Amino acid sequence: MAIFAGRGQLPKILIEDCQKNGRKFLLFLLEGEKYDIDYSAFNPVSLGYGEVEKFLKILHENEVKNLVFIGGVTKPNFSALKVDKRGAILLAKILANKILGDDAVLKTVVNFFEKEGLKILRIDELLDCVVSQKTTLTQTKPSAENRDDIEVGMKAINHFSKFDVGQSVVVAQRQIIAVEALEGTDEMIKRCKNLRQNSVLVKMKKSNQSTKADLPTIGVETIRACFDSGIKGIAVQANHTLVLEKELTIKTADELGLFLTVI
Repeated sequence: MAIFAGRGQLPKILIEDCQKNGRKFLLFLLEGEKYDIDYSAFNPVSLGYGEVEKFLKILHENEVKNLVFIGGVTKPNFSALKVDKRGAILLAKILANKILGDDAVLKTVVNFFEKEGLKILRIDELLDCVVSQKTTLTQTKPSAENRDDIEVGMKAINHFSKFDVGQSVVVAQRQIIAVEALEGTDEMIKRCKNLRQNSVLVKMKKSNQSTKADLPTIGVETIRACFDSGIKGIAVQANHTLVLEKELTIKTADELGLFLTVI
């Protein structure tokens, strides 16, 4: 299996799981990406965005058939990329779909590598951290007002999906006070500090989103960020949300008095 790792804790968690279960892998990193984890012990191969031919050659030489994209990446300036021959083909497809948004770009990348004979694995096929049962996981439960706000947030994300806007909104008193954009969930949460009391974070998969390269993800840091910004709880979508370090995340929410509910 090839792991193409971006930022965040997810790649590290997957690597540890592979080691635990004796699953062999090749690790690839993006040149220029700012990683906060040292992967040097795993002999990673660093590639530029446009080095598609080199990437495919390494996979072929090592008889790799499975590929997973995991972690966040910084969107490049596509017009300034240096690409090889196969990279030029992929770049042309990306630019043709770029106007349709990030999800269209992700689907283009996935389709390209699938046509090269690779199986693109979903993260939830590899890690047991997807929440499936619709329930509240914490001691603190959402109030009736919180549940009304969650309903507003769900409708908003479904509506915004056609504009390829982010996976999260913050709602208070049935008003949307923040929508996730390019900055990501954590930065959006910071924007909400002291805006409203009793607000909630709603995080869901966009209706047209590919699950082969991206899934809504929360963890301990999300809980702490919400607490710091005065957000009272989080609602996530069943079967489409990764909860990293699930037990620790729930424990942290309990300690801070936040609710975590699965919708």
